[in-house]
Amino acid sequence: MLLLEPNNKVLAETISAQLKPLELIENDDGKQEKAKREPIDVRLCDFDDVLYHVLVSHDARDTLMLSVYLPCWNEIKDRGGLDALKEHYGDFISSSKEDGYDVTLTVNLDNPPMKPEDLVLKLSSIKSVLVGGIFDRYFSGLLSAKPVTENFTFKLKGDTQIFMVPRAERVIIVYSLQFNDKVDAAIAKVFMQEFVDARRRITSAPPCTFSVNPPLELKEFGIVEPIPGNLGFVSFAVEKRNVEGVRKEKVVFVLQSFRNYIQYHIKCSKAFFHSRMRARVVSLIKVLNRAKQDVPAGQKEMKTIQGKTFKRDV
Repeated sequence: MLLLEPNNKVLAETISAQLKPLELIENDDGKQEKAKREPIDVRLCDFDDVLYHVLVSHDARDTLMLSVYLPCWNEIKDRGGLDALKEHYGDFISSSKEDGYDVTLTVNLDNPPMKPEDLVLKLSSIKSVLVGGIFDRYFSGLLSAKPVTENFTFKLKGDTQIFMVPRAERVIIVYSLQFNDKVDAAIAKVFMQEFVDARRRITSAPPCTFSVNPPLELKEFGIVEPIPGNLGFVSFAVEKRNVEGVRKEKVVFVLQSFRNYIQYHIKCSKAFFHSRMRARVVSLIKVLNRAKQDVPAGQKEMKTIQGKTFKRDV
């Protein structure tokens, strides 16, 4: 299995195209001058029902506006989301956000504050940074003398709810997963069991459990019975040793993108199954073609009016 990249590739390509140096063209007087930047208005979608709007307007062609809509923003902004926004994008935050979006950033295209490739990666990773803010808050508290003691839950998207239960030496992250497609649910269940089995072989990984019944930690949220239509609950007990030093950033990214990770590999598995089925059909057709008997020379195969077949010498 592979991990997804933290940034949105299409968003990165869109922003990168605007940061390219402008070409020199010859004006009517025969002198060289920079070409005018073309305005753009691009709307993109991402995992977890996230929306992006990239705008370079006619009136301000030297400014790029990036607006982001996060379904869970109102739930997480006061619990790490806003802190992550200010820490990573403080200089880019616009004083007025675009209608229908939660965050708006502005970038001076003629005078970017950093190398273009670094700026592209930074801006295209905004979803991972904002959603990861809530995880970073709990893990930073776990490492500090003032841990976060508040239990918290939020809906990452319509079919996924995340519960955070802090303890003295660990933070327990519980995912409540739901899949509308029966095939997706069957494949996801196999993946969840693989996570549990892998933990037995990799002792340094956080403890992982999967069950249809809610874990005991969810009693504090009033959940004591299985949720109808729910695939189950998968939980990770993240300890101090798992987030010390440079490990924290990686753990934050892996956990905030866990639902997308599962969905991506479900789609890959289904594509693999279909390719195997198509290959099997082709091989069976070849077997059937080899089983056909050739009519001997000098004979002609004919049918009666009732549909019976007979051969006549010619």
